Amino acid sequence: MSVVGGAYYMYVGHGHPFSTNGENWNQFGGYFGGVAGVLLSFISILLLVYTIHLQSQQLSDAQDETLKRDLLAHVTKADEEVEHWLQRKLATHNKSEETIEFGDVVWGILEPSCINTKAFEIAVIRLHKLTCLYCEALALYRNNVDPYFIFKYHQQKAQSLLDFLKPHQNLLGQMAGPSLLFCQSHLNARHEA
Repeated sequence: MSVVGGAYYMYVGHGHPFSTNGENWNQFGGYFGGVAGVLLSFISILLLVYTIHLQSQQLSDAQDETLKRDLLAHVTKADEEVEHWLQRKLATHNKSEETIEFGDVVWGILEPSCINTKAFEIAVIRLHKLTCLYCEALALYRNNVDPYFIFKYHQQKAQSLLDFLKPHQNLLGQMAGPSLLFCQSHLNARHEA
């Protein structure tokens, strides 16, 4: 405001004493209002554009956070389904009602030969499906959120599941090989068409 007044005095009133005449002040008011009004309107427009920019950036950040949260929930859900399946009790070969937790076989604590063959086959088929979903969820998470932090833990777990499933491909059907390779490519960050 003082800049506009100073500019007016330099160009119009320079060398003249301050006037007590109302007409001179009327001219100054008209000049000041004309220049300051446009200047203030321009500043208002700039501030409005900046506000819109900040709001769009905040909206974009909120969408990114929502995507991260949703993808993490997807990975967590897939992990919980795998864990639930690994805790499944399977019948042994003995005639008694003895059971073994499927996870003990998957993690190598017990041999697969301890479990009833039919129950083992069904468990491996279901584990294959869950592992494929788990690997897909991990690939989405890695590509859109974070390839290192949470991903590394889940990647190691999924790799262990794949390592267990590969020797048992004969129980899974003819598409098991390609689906396991596809899961492996998800974990290794290779995208093959």
